[in-house]
Amino acid sequence: MRVVVTGARGFIGRHLLARLEATAGVTDIHATHSPGSGALPPTARTTWHGLDLTAPGAAAALIAEVRPTHLIHAAWITAHNDYWESPANLRWLAASCDLLQAFLAGGGQRFVQIGTAAEYDWSCGYMVEGVTPERPSTLYGVAKKSFHDVLHTAAVKAGCSAATGRVFFGYGPFENAGRLIPYACRQLARGEPAAFSSGSAWRDFLYIDDLADAVNALLQSSLQGAVNLSSGDPVRLAEIVTRLGEISGRPELVQLGARPDRAGDPPMLVGDSTRIRSTGWRPAHDLRSGLASTYRWWAAQGSADGR
Repeated sequence: MRVVVTGARGFIGRHLLARLEATAGVTDIHATHSPGSGALPPTARTTWHGLDLTAPGAAAALIAEVRPTHLIHAAWITAHNDYWESPANLRWLAASCDLLQAFLAGGGQRFVQIGTAAEYDWSCGYMVEGVTPERPSTLYGVAKKSFHDVLHTAAVKAGCSAATGRVFFGYGPFENAGRLIPYACRQLARGEPAAFSSGSAWRDFLYIDDLADAVNALLQSSLQGAVNLSSGDPVRLAEIVTRLGEISGRPELVQLGARPDRAGDPPMLVGDSTRIRSTGWRPAHDLRSGLASTYRWWAAQGSADGR
């Protein structure tokens, strides 16, 4: 297997590389990152390519140079609170289609797209592949769902294996600092109050190492179509932040109800994990161990910054 991972400096991609490097049968690993995007994660046998995948001809040149048999497409706009409705989603949709076209033309065997739970109709609460309606309500979700449709239609016609791993709520080291768990960790590590809404909503969280293992399991499998990358176990947001307060030793700093609940926020978003578990994959971390590891990492970042 000669594998290309796009967006490999990102939250999922950087953790995935270590799994691929330890996987038997993966002979070559090539990873892309945006030029000037900062330090690269340490790797042992990965070849890095700095390029703007949205630039005309960039995807075709990469595929022509590497000639991959397998591809994991993790690159997309991910800036916190910006990506939901950003026009950049349209640019990434076009770039993804260019990448797919080049991959199929080059005789690629399996293409795995990192999708999103936002491709579903969130009013349904519990998401099951092939059952829950796919009615995204954001430009991000629409663009991802559009590429999912293009990918699977084009792959069938070309005789290529393809899957979309729909990620729910991954957390852990290197997550975007503006999200809920990093915010809680950083505030608590500094000894500062952490203000939240009621925390009554249920979500499906998966520690990043388990999520990276799930992506690798999906790549190695013969599963096609949409595959939820989720724990399948709902947990209230209030439990998440309460546990972080206990782990930090500063439970009094957790302020539930200090902020209003967000209007229209879905009460439950959980993904059925039956399909990905059919590969033999199982989460190796429970909620307590995942949160403890995450808190230690974020606390260390504060220490490194002198805070």
